[in-house]
Amino acid sequence: MLPHTNAQSIAARTRRIFGVAGLSISEVARASRNLFRDDARFHIPPNLFHAIEQRGFRPSIQQLFVLSRLSAYRLADWLVVFGIFLDDIPRLQAILPSRYTTLVDVDAGDDRGWKLSFEQISPTVAAGFLRPLSEWIRLGLRPANPVSNADASFVYAKLGCRDAFAFPDLLPGSIVRINAEQGQASPRPALDRTRAIFLVEHMRGLVCSKLHFVEKNRIVLCPTELAYAHVELELGKEARILGIVDREFRSTEFAGPTSVPRSLAEFWSPEPLDTISAGSSLHNLLRSARRRSGLTFREASSKTAMIARTLRNKECFCAVGSLSDYESNTESPRHLHKLLSLCTVYSLSPWDFMRAAGLRLGDAGQNTMPDELRDGAVASNLATGRGDGGPTGSPHREPVAVLPYFFGRAAGQFLKMEHLSIRDIFWMGHPTKSFHPYLADALALVVDRHKKRVTTQPHVPLWAQPLYVLLRRDGQYICTSCGVDNGRLVMRPFSDGFDRPVRLQSPNEVEVVGKVVGILRSPLPARAPGFGRDAS
Repeated sequence: MLPHTNAQSIAARTRRIFGVAGLSISEVARASRNLFRDDARFHIPPNLFHAIEQRGFRPSIQQLFVLSRLSAYRLADWLVVFGIFLDDIPRLQAILPSRYTTLVDVDAGDDRGWKLSFEQISPTVAAGFLRPLSEWIRLGLRPANPVSNADASFVYAKLGCRDAFAFPDLLPGSIVRINAEQGQASPRPALDRTRAIFLVEHMRGLVCSKLHFVEKNRIVLCPTELAYAHVELELGKEARILGIVDREFRSTEFAGPTSVPRSLAEFWSPEPLDTISAGSSLHNLLRSARRRSGLTFREASSKTAMIARTLRNKECFCAVGSLSDYESNTESPRHLHKLLSLCTVYSLSPWDFMRAAGLRLGDAGQNTMPDELRDGAVASNLATGRGDGGPTGSPHREPVAVLPYFFGRAAGQFLKMEHLSIRDIFWMGHPTKSFHPYLADALALVVDRHKKRVTTQPHVPLWAQPLYVLLRRDGQYICTSCGVDNGRLVMRPFSDGFDRPVRLQSPNEVEVVGKVVGILRSPLPARAPGFGRDAS
């Protein structure tokens, strides 16, 4: 139920929308019954405004579809009017903890949404130099339509802590980008297969792992370090390759090695993959999506509780019994926020959800709702992702890189930084010579300037020690791990051109810019340098 003040605002906004469309609520109610005579789920009550304002009524997804069709405004805009932001789905998938690897649905929002745009404002930084990204790049927002579909072949995933087959090459909790074209072109891509990490789907879910290709169309999951079982799978029947991991965005706050569950440590017999047709019913779609996520009803319910706390809306919570009913009944969930939670937890496209619920999305309205009718809801929501990128930039200038919009809203929360701006991002150019296994293929670092105190952690390995960005007197930036010995700063040999420990005679020789809290890496074999779309 909506709070009273919000209910009054939504009711007034809905009146204005129908007034602009030249419709009365009685006409809308009659039209809904004429269009869907045999399905009461689509019927609009003639007292809709009163029900919203006085009782906090919230229409179902079927009723919103009717409002969209009759008003000619897009269904995504009507969802925003009632407080449902589809862009929250990938943001929540990125920031919430995950036991198992799940997809991040960057296409959950509508195709007229926004993307982050990186535009060059000065000559590119020389290769091999660590510099703040803000010195030559401006961050802005661009409509999704004018941008080419260059990144349509990319899939994003959040790595789980219980299926870390690629640990420590990839850390649990990281967000990875998968090049789907390389996975589909050939099961034996033209690169170093011993280093390549693949995203594979099998009956027990998704996993990022190195692979051993055996005869014909069979692969073996090859864990890097932890004691997971080496399982042989048949491509096309028991498994499919979704692509190759080409980017990893990780937090440096790593708690230690993950545990290996017994179900994945013991050798298990593969089962055929589920096949979902375009006309699958909603309960079959939910059942298959939950199985792919690797979640039990209890685990899925617990995750919806986290969503409810994050969004501060108890309607997002789904009880264990309700989740079971959704998979056994043909009825779709009544509350809109259940749709948001189910799509987030099961990595399910909201548009696939709506189609399975019986909506013919091609019949929905296609016109963009003016901002004044949405009461600026979308504009204020987008503003949170801008950081200090300022204006959206010239629409005539081609950006050097484009990122999905969810990164702008999720990156700060993912790294536990209250305010994240482009000034906190340092560009490393291209893979460099480094003693540190993660700096060698790092593309960019995220630095928390509020964390300047140098510390060491004796109980963690060298590669997991805190990293810091330092500024020398000559203006050179250095990324390294540090220690303090008798009041002197000792820098370990990690970054490019820095191949021996350095003990500073004076603490004033360098300034601690901040602690590295995030790393953008390219785990593939080195290729041509550059920040362009391939590095987005």
